[in-house]
Amino acid sequence: MELGRHQLPIASELLSGFRALVVNGPRQAGKSTLVRQLQTGRGPVFTLDDPTVLDLVRNDPTGFLRQLPAHPALDEFQRGGQPLLLALKRELDEHRGAGQYLLAGSTRFLTTRHLAETLTGRIGILELMPLSAGELRGATESFIERAFDDNLLDLRVRMRAPTRAEYAHQIATGGFPELALGPTSARFRTAWCQSYIATVTAISNVEQIVDARRPELFGTLLRQLAARVAGELSIADLARELAADEATVRTYLDVVSTLYLLRPLPAWTTSHTNRSKRRPVVHLVDTALASHLVGADADQLARLDSPWFGPLLENYVVNELSKQAGWCAQPVALGHYRDRDQREVDVVIERGRDLVCIEVKATSAPTTAHAKHLAFLRDRTGERFRCGVVLHTGDQAFRLGDRLYAVPVSDLWA
Repeated sequence: MELGRHQLPIASELLSGFRALVVNGPRQAGKSTLVRQLQTGRGPVFTLDDPTVLDLVRNDPTGFLRQLPAHPALDEFQRGGQPLLLALKRELDEHRGAGQYLLAGSTRFLTTRHLAETLTGRIGILELMPLSAGELRGATESFIERAFDDNLLDLRVRMRAPTRAEYAHQIATGGFPELALGPTSARFRTAWCQSYIATVTAISNVEQIVDARRPELFGTLLRQLAARVAGELSIADLARELAADEATVRTYLDVVSTLYLLRPLPAWTTSHTNRSKRRPVVHLVDTALASHLVGADADQLARLDSPWFGPLLENYVVNELSKQAGWCAQPVALGHYRDRDQREVDVVIERGRDLVCIEVKATSAPTTAHAKHLAFLRDRTGERFRCGVVLHTGDQAFRLGDRLYAVPVSDLWA
């Protein structure tokens, strides 16, 4: 079963303008399916996961590219390394037409080793994440646009809000197609997550990014990150837990981020709130992996005494907002706000000068007290502040104050 991806028309548009398009994203997020759809009627698909193809690329990247038919797609292109990118640059410079190559990769390859400079101005980049909640339901989400337009209370039809158990199921399932559309047993999900983490952190993938002298640390690092979901990322604390120096921890954090396992949410600040902290907040790229790493399945998350439901719900919301940012008509940036006076706002969405600020609460009965930090940022940022939203697990949407609202989490995909 193939679900429609909201970024398919965006990818097609970029491919018609740039000389080449790179579709980046985690393994098993659906890139190969998207590439196949884009290539229908265009040209063939070659994957560098094929040892024969990879051998040809590594031995003679320029010769390989020149013998390809028109408009090819190269899947897992990052395996060709810098020599392939340099050969690709030469080919793109010699032939300036649009849509010459479609490239797909499962690492943030172009952010490493200064490779981005190689193809500056020649390529478009699109990130494809696991399926969004709306894609799973056949709906195109517009929460971010509605928030900036200040019409969050104007939905004509508000769906029944999920129960806590249903939210827990969504969190534990995540958005990877094989999990979201496959068997629902806990045993299958556990086996899939174990296999996924082992495959992605295999030394052959890691060595494309860095010379990893202690590869055994990656499993422990991921478990430590999952245990810190929705918390500040402290290099010093991780170094103590891993019995490693801080330089090694920084390097390995870059690796798990490049491999699309970690999604650090950067700090947001303004001169009007100069007591803000600068550390990013930990989020994993998919909550199925986070749930697996902390050992909490859907039934355990649904329990009222679960310590993981709140942090993983926040991780889930951040992931959904990040996916929606990928198809917003105007570019937006996501961050978080925390200061030394213990004020925090889980998500700050910036569009130009305008701000939408979001708090995620596991409660089904939000009050004005839940919006006090939103009100703080409203008062400090003035006209820039479009609205503040307390996302909650109840089923009602209502006003909490001037430009402050309580809205069900499920409105993200309404």
